[in-house]
Amino acid sequence: MKYEYTIKNDKFNRKKIFYIVIIMVVFAIIIGGLFWFINKDNIYDKYNVYDKKNKDIGTIEHYKDETENMYISLYYPKTESEDFNKIINQYYKNYIKEQKVSEKSKDILYMDYSIDEVYDQFINLNLKIEKFNENEKLILSTNKLFSYDLKNNTLLTVDDCLRNLYKTSLAGINGIDKINHDNSNIRIEKSKLIIYTDENLKEKVEINYAENKDLIKLANKNIPSNAPVDVAKPTPQPKIDPNKKIVAITLDDGPHKTNTLRTIELFEKYNGRATFLMLGKNVKLYPDIVKTVYEHGFEIGSHSWDHPDLRKLDVDGVNKQIVDTQNEIFSITGFEPKIIRPPYGATNDISKEVIADNGLKIALWNLDTEDWKLKDANKIKDAIVDNAFNGAVILIHDIHTFTIDGLEMALEELDKRGYQFVTLDTLSQYFELKNVLR
Repeated sequence: MKYEYTIKNDKFNRKKIFYIVIIMVVFAIIIGGLFWFINKDNIYDKYNVYDKKNKDIGTIEHYKDETENMYISLYYPKTESEDFNKIINQYYKNYIKEQKVSEKSKDILYMDYSIDEVYDQFINLNLKIEKFNENEKLILSTNKLFSYDLKNNTLLTVDDCLRNLYKTSLAGINGIDKINHDNSNIRIEKSKLIIYTDENLKEKVEINYAENKDLIKLANKNIPSNAPVDVAKPTPQPKIDPNKKIVAITLDDGPHKTNTLRTIELFEKYNGRATFLMLGKNVKLYPDIVKTVYEHGFEIGSHSWDHPDLRKLDVDGVNKQIVDTQNEIFSITGFEPKIIRPPYGATNDISKEVIADNGLKIALWNLDTEDWKLKDANKIKDAIVDNAFNGAVILIHDIHTFTIDGLEMALEELDKRGYQFVTLDTLSQYFELKNVLR
């Protein structure tokens, strides 16, 4: 009997142990699941922190989102410039949209940044973006640089920092040939400009301000440059209705002590703009007028220094006519003309080559009023109105009062006929102008 009891008792104990083990396993699963549920959000905690260094400018903003295929945590700055903030926001939003979603992994997109300010005018921002798979293996890393001019509310490119001929002038610097005018991967420092020539920001060119004063376009009293510091950003170009006719009226030989400012007023009356092809010698005489032309959003081009026939000059002579005029206009406006109208529209192989070497395009016309010959306001008005057409580039001279008198009447009539008045640059965005811009 004792033996039989022992057998039964052992069977009971084994069942008891079995059930206890089952209960413990189930309990462990429940506890583990509960722990995971409570702490699931903590998986990404390490991606919801940022480096506290180099964040003295603006406030720290955080964008966080989670989808089925991606966890997103982005830190970025909010600055004093609303325009710059819009650029930053648009950049990271576009970056998110461009990401390819992995079907096998829930990726993690993380962004941090560094920011600093130079001379209370220029902001340098570096956005560092990293992408990890669900095993936290780095699969993508990129840096995006921004340099922003607070004074002019402008996102800077190389073209905003260096004058046209930087490649020629700095040909001895390794990597200068790789730099594009529209490159925005730049950094403004107190003594130098840094330009990165590759997307990974490993290759760079450094340009010292003091050593290259003549090439620097940055306008700040602390930066060695010939650029003026008291010039306002040009008034934006008026919006154009592409369904309406447009003409570009171009004015040669100025600026004039009174006619040029009067011309500006006439065009602004009709919410229009024009292009002034200026002589360097007159630019030097009337710097304030040149500055006004620029700030009001009118286009400025070169017409040489003192109106010689470029065909009669040697290489050095043509170059001096161009460079002296460019320098004079730049010293007043901080802007370099991109077009030149050769006196009489006359060129030869030598002058064409020198013009091209200076980074300029030749700007001619397709409607010549011959106002200098007519010398009568009504006849000049008729020459403009009767011959105008959609896409016309009209040649007149703002040094003649009778021309501006005729222009006043012509603008009134053309406005009634539905014409819009634009710069040559704006017109070129709507018409090919093969025979005008060369």
